[in-house]
Amino acid sequence: RPQAPQIPATRSTPTGEMVLVAEGPFLFGPNKESIVLPAFYMDKTEVTNQAYLKFCNETRCTLPEGFPMDKPDYPVSNITFAEAEAYARWAGKRLPTAREWEKAARGQDGRAYPWGNQRDASRANVRDNRALGKAPIAADSLPQGASVFGALQTVGNVWEFVMEPKAPTPETAERFSRMLNPPPGPSERWYTIRGGSFGEDLADNVMYDATTVPERFRDPSIGFRCAKDPEPQPAK
Repeated sequence: RPQAPQIPATRSTPTGEMVLVAEGPFLFGPNKESIVLPAFYMDKTEVTNQAYLKFCNETRCTLPEGFPMDKPDYPVSNITFAEAEAYARWAGKRLPTAREWEKAARGQDGRAYPWGNQRDASRANVRDNRALGKAPIAADSLPQGASVFGALQTVGNVWEFVMEPKAPTPETAERFSRMLNPPPGPSERWYTIRGGSFGEDLADNVMYDATTVPERFRDPSIGFRCAKDPEPQPAK
């Protein structure tokens, strides 16, 4: 009987290293429901300004307003969901689903934070980490906050778009109606962001909490990372 093929634990791509999130069950959501996912790769870091600049140069798309040319290793932000999706397609990747994002960040065992169950704001770029300046930092920083799969800064730094269309709560819809001109209409699509950012304290529900934003919304605290399915491996 042929052995099951081994999928490499990491994968180097022209747009950054990816880590393998192994096939199998994990505990999902506030109720720790057991969910089984196939194996997938997740970007080790948030997509950087350097990678996004390459995408814009090659596709002739417009850089985000205020794009910091002097911070190539910081996470790109101030982009819309559609722009994140376009980048992922260009890179031969895709945006992760909410379940994939949570497994990559939380591990298999339903932990409270990527590193374990101990609340420790010094492991993340969050507002209550007093050593940091309430602004983004380099995407490959804070290795002490890595998830069990090796993904960095899934919590804090910048929020991350996931492929989860979701209607807003009435309160969220009302808030964005005041913020956007024209306000979101009934046909506007909304998508989920996960993981919090430098602008919020480290929350107890950060691994499973989410908020929604309109598809056209952009903000300096929102970025993303990509996922990719493994290549089929020949059986031995």
